[in-house]
Amino acid sequence: MIAFLRGTLIYRDIEKSLIILETGGVGYEVYMPMPNFEKNSAYVNEGMDLSLFIHTYVREDRITLYGFDTRLQREIFSLLLDVKDVGPKLAVTILSSIDAGNLINILTMQDISALCAIKGIGQSKAERIIMELKNKILKKSAAFNDIKARDISIKNSKYRESEDANLNSEKLRLTPENKNGGEIINRSITAEKQPSDIIMESAQALEALGYSRLDSFNLASKVFSAVKSEGNIPAATEDLTKECLRHIYSKKNL
Repeated sequence: MIAFLRGTLIYRDIEKSLIILETGGVGYEVYMPMPNFEKNSAYVNEGMDLSLFIHTYVREDRITLYGFDTRLQREIFSLLLDVKDVGPKLAVTILSSIDAGNLINILTMQDISALCAIKGIGQSKAERIIMELKNKILKKSAAFNDIKARDISIKNSKYRESEDANLNSEKLRLTPENKNGGEIINRSITAEKQPSDIIMESAQALEALGYSRLDSFNLASKVFSAVKSEGNIPAATEDLTKECLRHIYSKKNL
């Protein structure tokens, strides 16, 4: 099976979400999500080098290739194909409409309305997608990462090594001990946690307290949505866990 391709973009059809990637003198038809295709510099010009993770979709009458910028996109695409009545075309449409990371947030928060906003998805299908995938997302959460296809490309290996060296040098320079007039120069470069991360970590904390994995996940998702609707979005795992425990104890005292 083809799992990765690196080559030159020689043709694109935005309407069909189709490109032709030439590699080794062979042109491969590849279908792929194309969010904001016209504005995305990664695909603006034919003749550009392009690296993609590939999902090889095999049927009796044909073999179709689906390409993705990141491994996370390919993982989510594979999960979507496991859902009844969700084929590769709809899966590509979903990933063209919603970033893979945001889709995980939508699934963990069970946000049906966000899925219904996508063409081809109604209420019942949105509910089915969430019902069938939320537990799989929970079980595979540790395996999800957003590795970019271009970052593992052999062609870019020397560039990455140089970038890593520069980044390490910058980290050494920007330490908490380096101060300017008593002010710490270091600025946190750690990205804020995504809602899905907070929900999953809170679920794990509840599970450690003796609750089942599914109950913990459902409760964390429910409480997160409730708190969010009140305008107070939990910024940390501890905040959501406390809200979950407060919810549990309030139920016990009824």
